[in-house]
Amino acid sequence: MAENRKVSEKIYEYESSIYRAGDTGGAYVIFPYNIREEFGRGRVKVSVTFDGVPYEGSIVNMGVKNEDGSVCYIIGLRKDIRSQIGKQPGDNVWVTVKEKNPEILSGTEKKGAWNMWKCPQCGREFKRQNQSHYCGKAPENIDGYIAAQPGEQRRYLQLVRDAVHEAIPEAEERISWSMPTFWKKHNIIQFAGFKNHIGLYPGPEAVEAFSQRLQGYKTSKGTIQIPYGEEIPLELIGDIARWCYETGNHP
Repeated sequence: MAENRKVSEKIYEYESSIYRAGDTGGAYVIFPYNIREEFGRGRVKVSVTFDGVPYEGSIVNMGVKNEDGSVCYIIGLRKDIRSQIGKQPGDNVWVTVKEKNPEILSGTEKKGAWNMWKCPQCGREFKRQNQSHYCGKAPENIDGYIAAQPGEQRRYLQLVRDAVHEAIPEAEERISWSMPTFWKKHNIIQFAGFKNHIGLYPGPEAVEAFSQRLQGYKTSKGTIQIPYGEEIPLELIGDIARWCYETGNHP
C-alpha cells in the first residue's frame, strides 16, 4: 500500500555560503534545519532556487558535520548553476526550498524516495543497500583528524599543519566541514587527507596567484593536490597560507 502523508507547503528562504565538496570539484549549500523534525525523514526531494535559478534535487546528509559536531544537511549546487549565477565556493547565495510533491515525482524518483537503506549505526540513508560510507564520530580537532588517518599519511598531514601554523600563528585551528581549518574571522585555508594525496584548499584566487610556483602540481578551482611520497613543498604552503591571511582571501 502506498504511503499516505501530508506534503509540507512551507517555503524555506535563507542566505547560505557556498561550500566546496571536498576534492571532487562539487559544491553545496547548507539547509539550516533538522529535516527529520521538519519532514520526518533523512532524505527529502525538493524544488529549490539559487538566486532565482530553479533546481530539482534532494536535501541529504553526506557525512558533513556542523562545527558543534551535529548533523549538517546539505543541497548540492551544480557547476552549471554556479556558472549561471556567477558564484563559486566562498560566495553567498539566496536559497528557497520547498518539498517536492510525491504526486509529480517520476517513477524512478518515487522508488528512490521511498526505498532508502538506513545505516543502523549512524542513521544515514542511501539509495544502495549496505552502501559503503564513513559513519564514525567526526573529529573534534586537528589532532583527532590526523590521528584517525592511515599510517604514513599522518606524518605528511602534520608537516602541512606545521607549515601553515608557522606561517600564520595568529590563526585559530579548528575543524570546519570535516576538514582541518585555519580560521581568523573566516576560513583562511583548509587541508584534508586522501588516499593518494593531500588536498590543500586556499581558494581559486590563491591558486591563480601562485600558478607559476604550482607548476608540476595538479590544481583545480581553489584546490591543490600534493602527492604522498614526494617532498612536501613546505615553504610554498607557508607562503600561500600567509598570502591568504594578508589578503583576506578565503576558500
